[in-house]
Amino acid sequence: MQNIAICGSMTFIEQMRALCNELEAKGHRVFLPQDDEFDYQMRNAEAQIARKQKYIDDHLTKIRMSDAVLIANYDKHGVAGYIGPNTLMEMAFAYALGKEIWLLHAPGAQACQVEVLGLQPTVLEGFLQHLPNK
Repeated sequence: MQNIAICGSMTFIEQMRALCNELEAKGHRVFLPQDDEFDYQMRNAEAQIARKQKYIDDHLTKIRMSDAVLIANYDKHGVAGYIGPNTLMEMAFAYALGKEIWLLHAPGAQACQVEVLGLQPTVLEGFLQHLPNK
């Protein structure tokens, strides 16, 4: 059994929930990002920043408690294996802590592709069955 934090664009929250269920069925303890919608229409910029900081802090704590991170990187904006700025930040944090990093899909052509690959993730080719045995 491992502790696994799932990271990815909140666009993929339903897919992340499905991954969570599958991993929990295999006996893992899984941490998901907070899934309440971030209201970008809030009028007060300070409130937006404070709320975003709370989400970041919460998920970084979950990564700290994990043995590995699973990046739910599906296609988005015409980019295969999309990794957004927040997810890249989470990957770098996990890397700095010496955590294993698993990408569900290989990262497609995007601005951070070299940085993502430089973090030495294991690419699962879309299948949780490819998770390393521990």
